[in-house]
This record gives sequence, structure tokens and C-alpha cells, in this order.
Amino acid sequence: MQSRRAALLSLSTAALSPLLAQQHDAVFFSKSDFATLSKLADLIIPRTDTPGALDANVPYRIDHEVSVKPELQPIFRDGLAAVAKAAQQAGASDFVSLSEAQQIAVLSNISEAETAPYEPFFRTLKDLTIDWYYRSEQGLVTELGFHGNTFRPNFPGCTHPEHWPTTAISEVEK
Repeated sequence: MQSRRAALLSLSTAALSPLLAQQHDAVFFSKSDFATLSKLADLIIPRTDTPGALDANVPYRIDHEVSVKPELQPIFRDGLAAVAKAAQQAGASDFVSLSEAQQIAVLSNISEAETAPYEPFFRTLKDLTIDWYYRSEQGLVTELGFHGNTFRPNFPGCTHPEHWPTTAISEVEK
């Protein structure tokens, strides 16, 4: 059972989240780069029947992380510049101006690239998007159904024999 204080805190956070998100200014990224980062994160984890990366404020979290980790800054600076160039080659002023089909095509090309600046940028962007999404309430609780601090009288483990180590299968067969 949730305490009254926890319930009030949860309600006030939920009510203020959209307002805080609108007021947030990017820490590291320019306005256009932040818009591109936001769209890329949204394409990686879109909203479906569960929340997406934007619902979990993933772009803001990435922005903050890049601002405090100098080793990430050239990866994102070069990667976003390459994305902007790809958008211009597709005939748009920036990535956000492309149609969603064109954005997906650019993202697909980036994800398949094995050279800089695309490879380190996409790998890092994808890792941070997934990491921050599943650290959020939207990812951990809403999508994965994590309840935290739940007592289990037993833990059955994986019930799919094809996932078991060979030694475990031979023990079960005895």
C-alpha cells in the first residue's frame, strides 16, 4: 500500500513533468541539435501501447550526461553534424524537417554504418537511450512491470529448457 506522502509526491511529479519538460533548456546541445537528438531517441524507442523515450525525458538525460562527460562530446558533435549533412543531402534544412519515412531511412543508414562518425555516435546514442529509458519509471515500471521490493516465496528461474546450460539439462533428464 502506498503512503499518503508517496501518493502526493507521485501525483505532483506527474502533473509537473510536462511543465518542467517544456521549460528545460538544453545544457550541451544547440536547440536544433537537441530537436534532432529528441527525434532520434523517439525513433529508437517510440511510444506504442507503452511510453516512449520522450515520455521518459530521455533526451534531457542524455543532454545532461553529455554535458558532464567530455569524452562523449566529440562523438555527439560529429554524429549530429553527420546527421544534419545527411538531411541536407535528402533535401531538407535539418533532420527534423524530413518526413518520418526519410528520418527512418537516415537512422537505418546510421545504424548499419561501421565507420566514424556514424558507428560510435549511433552505438552511444542507442546505448544511452535504452539505458535512460529503462532507468525511468516509464521503462522500468510501466513497460517491464517491475514492482520493486516484492517478496517471493520461491524463484522458479527460467522455465525454457533451451535457455538452460547443457549441464542443467542433463541433471533434469536423470
